[in-house]
Amino acid sequence: MLKFGSVLVLILAGWAALEPRPMSWVFIAAVAAFELWLAQRMVALNATPVAVDEPPYRFSAEEAGLVARYRFYFTYPASAAQAGSVLAAIGLSSAVLALWLTYRQAFVEGALLGVNLFAVSWFTRRMAPVYALRIAASRGKRDALRALELTDSLWSKIRYANGQAAADQAAKGGDPG
Repeated sequence: MLKFGSVLVLILAGWAALEPRPMSWVFIAAVAAFELWLAQRMVALNATPVAVDEPPYRFSAEEAGLVARYRFYFTYPASAAQAGSVLAAIGLSSAVLALWLTYRQAFVEGALLGVNLFAVSWFTRRMAPVYALRIAASRGKRDALRALELTDSLWSKIRYANGQAAADQAAKGGDPG
């Protein structure tokens, strides 16, 4: 579903630039619908805590805390990458469109898109945490550097445990996929 989301966002943004009054509200509604859907998915994932030192992953407390913070990224990495692409399209087009709508005297729509950039940045940090952590680590934040160090070991644990589960399923004669 998200595969062509960024293209749709860019088409709607272009259309909103050409016809500011009606189409800017369509663009704002589409952005709001996507962000609400994404927030709902993230909240649903955070309903249960991450298990510490339990099979199959055996996360340490520090690793479990990092997984809990970026739950969507670790649970659905492909969807997180696609959502990050859509968020990038929303952010870039909203920044340009907010200025254009202000120039075209659609002040309310421009202000809404400008304020929405804060939500886009919050979602982006959750969908693509490695980039945000690299920036924070380059500024000397030790907790971000530690989180970056943990990310590689977490992915190794996750891949190993998922590979073991698939091998066990195949050994039992079941279909792993």
